[in-house]
Amino acid sequence: MSIRRTWQVSTLICLVASALIYVYARPIATLLYTKWEVRNDTKLWVVPAPLLLVNAQHPAGKTMSYFGYEFESPWTEVKQERKLESIAVLNFVGGQMISILDPAHDVDELQMMKQEATKRGLDLKSVFGDEATRSRYALLSQIWSLTPADLRLFSSSQEMVTNSIFLMMKKIWMVRIKGGLYSFHTSWLRGIQEGGPLQDDVVFIEAFDAHEHKIQLWVGSERGANPRPSQEDINRILWSLRPTTTAQAK
Repeated sequence: MSIRRTWQVSTLICLVASALIYVYARPIATLLYTKWEVRNDTKLWVVPAPLLLVNAQHPAGKTMSYFGYEFESPWTEVKQERKLESIAVLNFVGGQMISILDPAHDVDELQMMKQEATKRGLDLKSVFGDEATRSRYALLSQIWSLTPADLRLFSSSQEMVTNSIFLMMKKIWMVRIKGGLYSFHTSWLRGIQEGGPLQDDVVFIEAFDAHEHKIQLWVGSERGANPRPSQEDINRILWSLRPTTTAQAK
């Protein structure tokens, strides 16, 4: 498991454990503490903006296929290809990079959170509500979509705790992002893009297929890359990302 994936899942589990402790005991105190912690963090007002993905005309790209998924790369000349147990890393001649993580090695953080709740004799829905626990994408989307305005004293106890915990998760995750947040939907996938190519050296993409499998892509560049990846390049990758023909048949 990658360092980033381990850190992300560990954060979720630690914070859900905190939520289970405070959900019925001190919701107002939890909300007020969170309000104080996030009061000066302007990045927490950023929410995912929908990407308009269209099948635009482009110069011929290169179709890549890894771990049961395929996508079209805007860059065609591969300088180095490294296939490891759980990740494939592509370095292109111009300095651009694409990494794709194997979904088979992914950890289902929603199931882990449900198990943590069950150990404590609770249903996760009673803690975080129906919407956030409906799917892995719904959980991720709700966390990224929250802002400090969602911390309201006149909301229910469950909402106070959920929004407080999720906003603290967002605060931790936003540390690595300089650019914006984006959401996307295609015929095959839906997901979140974390960061922007103009501001961030690496843009993180988390996408989910119809079976709740998570596919992660990292798109970035080396110093001095010419040209650096653009949002149009990333849109092209996202539009073409789908299960391979063999995977679709299954």
